[in-house]
Amino acid sequence: MALVLEDSLEPEDLKGIFFKIGEQMAQSIEAQFADIETLDDLATQINAHWDTMHWGWVSLRELDDAIGIEHHAAPLAEAFGDAALPWSVGLLEGFYQTVFKVLGAGDSMRIETVQEQVSDMLIPLRFGQPHA
Repeated sequence: MALVLEDSLEPEDLKGIFFKIGEQMAQSIEAQFADIETLDDLATQINAHWDTMHWGWVSLRELDDAIGIEHHAAPLAEAFGDAALPWSVGLLEGFYQTVFKVLGAGDSMRIETVQEQVSDMLIPLRFGQPHA
């Protein structure tokens, strides 16, 4: 499937499609985030969701200027191959962007993948002001 997608669309278009898929995933469960008060509560709720899908787990931590997100054992590389990680991570970006939006984050705050650290077992992201 990844080969067909890559032959049909540019990587940035694929990432955009996967971002939208991630948005839809988060929107379908957004009511679960209504009573979240701490990062630990948020991680617990998100992990309950990922557990139902066997999609790994997440850890969240406060950084100086952002929230660090480490998504472990997402099946993106398994499903699409290692070469597809630069665009398939769009799914997680869309999911987490939507979660933080539901929690009240403004439009200036963005999810960014820390590309140089992405592997098949760990996808690090950050949520905060975009880096210049």
